[in-house]
Amino acid sequence: MKLMKRISLAIALFVAVSGGDLLASAAAEPQIDENSPSTRTYSGTNATAEPTTASTGQGEKVPEVAALDGSGTISMSLIRRPHLLIGGTSAGGYDSDPLNLGTGPSTATYSFSPYIGVQTGNLRTQMILQYHPTVSRFTSYAGQSMHLASLKVARNFSPRLESTFGITGYHGADSLRLLQSAGSSTGVGVPASGVGAASFLPNAGTVTDLEGGLDLHYALSERNSLGLHLSDSYNSTPYLHHKGSVATADLNYTRSAGPTLGLLVYGQNAYYYGDLGCTALGGGVGVRWQPYESTRIEVRGGPQIDSPGCKSQQGFAYNASVTRKLPFRSQVYLTADRQPVISYLGSGLWQDDISAGFERIFQNANSLSFDAGFIHSSTLVDASSYRGTFFDASYTRGIRKGLSLRCSYRIFQGRSGETDINRNMLQFAVTFSPNTRTSLQ
Repeated sequence: MKLMKRISLAIALFVAVSGGDLLASAAAEPQIDENSPSTRTYSGTNATAEPTTASTGQGEKVPEVAALDGSGTISMSLIRRPHLLIGGTSAGGYDSDPLNLGTGPSTATYSFSPYIGVQTGNLRTQMILQYHPTVSRFTSYAGQSMHLASLKVARNFSPRLESTFGITGYHGADSLRLLQSAGSSTGVGVPASGVGAASFLPNAGTVTDLEGGLDLHYALSERNSLGLHLSDSYNSTPYLHHKGSVATADLNYTRSAGPTLGLLVYGQNAYYYGDLGCTALGGGVGVRWQPYESTRIEVRGGPQIDSPGCKSQQGFAYNASVTRKLPFRSQVYLTADRQPVISYLGSGLWQDDISAGFERIFQNANSLSFDAGFIHSSTLVDASSYRGTFFDASYTRGIRKGLSLRCSYRIFQGRSGETDINRNMLQFAVTFSPNTRTSLQ
């Protein structure tokens, strides 16, 4: 509990300092031209664009945040005045089991998902706030809704010290998560399915999921740096009597061995509270390697030791990702993890997951993508072992600026205990996002 309180105090102090700085500068600083080279970003509709290299004026790279409407990544560029980001998606189609009952009848489905966000900042601090609810109706079931929101704040305290704070929250019908876009981002502009797309318990009802984190990066020299990551996550499923949290702290030392190679050593601590009460301690080594301009590889891992309260040993924890750009405006990605986590599956000591995908851009706004994910967990506290598989095939066609059509087919197969879920969904969607894309181009 002490670790959780320290993490909460650190996050609260960071938000207070950054928020006060933003409010003070909003009235004091002059406006600048958003089309100047220092503020230009790539369109949020093109998730395959190269990550921006715009700087804040002190040489740091601009961080990015995934758009909640699934349209790609938004660059937190040097913006001095607020930007209103708006949009919406209207969709209809077929769903074989919209409530994840395992035995539910199929139905036609209709949904509307408005999107609104605010982006603002100054020379030192940038902030993006997003909100993306979904309201759905079925011909054979009562309607459902969900609410998704996120906040990200990036601040440069000095040329050597950078920080990023982010929090994402979800509340609503668990089964509606399958209507969301297939994409979070792998960090290099490639959409990824994410393990949440393969994590559905039977008849879970309403869920609440919160994830927050604070990252600090300090450059010791041109080649050496220290990093600290503090995070806390919370998940509650009242209908299934699940409630759990995990607070983590990760300290790492990174050394650049060349323009394309970085080596790191890290130590991490995880404290579980709620349904599962125990502590996990681990560490290891890692490498970040870019053998070619179009290829990036990141791997880290090491032993993990768990306290007796965990009732079993995780043994080994790791993260791995590979992304590569291919000819004909195509790219692929592959990610795999084994980490301490509290997720949509409820309280568990760890889970193994893997995600992969491919995307090709035919024209400026036309794209074809395939995403897949698999997750396995054998140490759930209030549920049996679990495995789930997700697949998505989507084609998006741009009609005009700010207007696009998308056709997608998704498959989810999961098993928890003796209950199987086999869900198929065909969806046609129209997305309208004029202001969002205009302000980000």
